[in-house]
Amino acid sequence: METDMHRTCSSRNTVRRAALAAALLAVLGTSAWARDPAVHAVRLALQGPDADAAVAAGEHAVAARPKDTEAWYYAGQAYGRMAMEASLLRKPGWAIKTRDAFQAAARLDPDHLGAREGLVQFYTLAPGFMGGGKDKAAAEIASFSERSPAGGHYLRALTLEGAAAERELRAAVRVAPGESRYRRALIGLLDHTDQAAAASAVLEDGLARSPEDARLLYTLGRRAAISGDSIDAGIAALERVIAMGKSLPDDVSIGGAYWRRGQLLEKRGQSHDALADYRRSAALEPGLEAVRKDIARLTASGK
Repeated sequence: METDMHRTCSSRNTVRRAALAAALLAVLGTSAWARDPAVHAVRLALQGPDADAAVAAGEHAVAARPKDTEAWYYAGQAYGRMAMEASLLRKPGWAIKTRDAFQAAARLDPDHLGAREGLVQFYTLAPGFMGGGKDKAAAEIASFSERSPAGGHYLRALTLEGAAAERELRAAVRVAPGESRYRRALIGLLDHTDQAAAASAVLEDGLARSPEDARLLYTLGRRAAISGDSIDAGIAALERVIAMGKSLPDDVSIGGAYWRRGQLLEKRGQSHDALADYRRSAALEPGLEAVRKDIARLTASGK
């Protein structure tokens, strides 16, 4: 989961934060198994603090791979990040580049959910003078709904709040019960709105249908690491994710799996094993600052 325009999520739209938080590692902890080195370079740059470096990597990727949907998609994330950080005078130009990159990705692959999501986010968040507008977001959703009714429900949820957003996400899961991206977003929303039991039920149903789904297994491990509950089940789930290696989908981070397993091992009192996992994670995902903090903290503790 998870464009850098997502970082602009405002407090008025809880589902936008929650659904994207559920897929956070798609940006901040992307899979180490990128299909193309130029595209992977953009992902790595997006993990770091330097927006200029991310833009440079994105522009190199689209120059090297002009017909690659993922190159344009991640370039759009880089431009979106720059739009957030630029001065007021420069924001419109970067915003337009963000929109154009997502549009290019969607033209190359009209079924690319991330590109469509990026456009809906852009049209929802950007002011009219930058090319935003709720009517444009609605048109984008309607267009994608013709290709993917479940995807349409998911995108519509990103423009809503509270119970209305939950209804759309539940509709997406009902229409496409085997699509774990929608289920993961619903789990994220439910957790974000203090409905942990309901989130667990959605996760359990998904795993009953698809017990080897990497996104859901990672979600189980992540929730265990955050809550401190079901530690053994969380470790077992993350071990299955790690064992999948290069067969993992791009939005599941093997570095993130090592990190979360390390947190669970630490909770179980296995500090040495936890530190080894943190170091593996840092090697795979050098942009994950939280991992470096865990390494420093555990090393300093002398445990």
